[in-house]
Amino acid sequence: MDSFFEKITGRFGSNDVIKANAEAEAKELEKAREKVTDLEKAVSDMRRLSLKAVETNEATTQLVAAAIEKIEEVRATGGSMSSDDLSKITAELEALKNTVETSFRASGEEAHLENVRVYRNVQASVIEELKQQSEAIAIQHLHIEKKIRGIKPCAIIALVFSGISMAGVGVALYILISHLGF
Repeated sequence: MDSFFEKITGRFGSNDVIKANAEAEAKELEKAREKVTDLEKAVSDMRRLSLKAVETNEATTQLVAAAIEKIEEVRATGGSMSSDDLSKITAELEALKNTVETSFRASGEEAHLENVRVYRNVQASVIEELKQQSEAIAIQHLHIEKKIRGIKPCAIIALVFSGISMAGVGVALYILISHLGF
């Protein structure tokens, strides 16, 4: 792996490497912007579904209020409605009930599907970001390891020369002490 990086750095100048890094960062930024756009679209879809559910709820409330008014009118007139009128109202209320139930189920299913899609998009974004960070850390680790390999022989040589220097100082002190007669 090190020889690969050495070949790349040997073949290309530092400006080329910097340019390639800038291009890679630009691509990552573009991907992040696309993900943000997708998530914003998902949020707007969820808002749209929520508004649709509110509208359905309001329409249902209005229809139920109208049905209650008709029932109150019938009671106020002494219940003088024909069985045909009652069966017609009952059928309308049953149709309304079915419509409301269907609408709630559909909006609930749409909201659930949208929530699942958003969750999966967020999960994929997090996984991809973690992968990219892991790769960046691995590359940095390789660079640090490479630098340490270069520094290690220098440190050993410095220790050897330091030891030789200490031995030289010891010999010089020994000669000085023996010469002075201590």
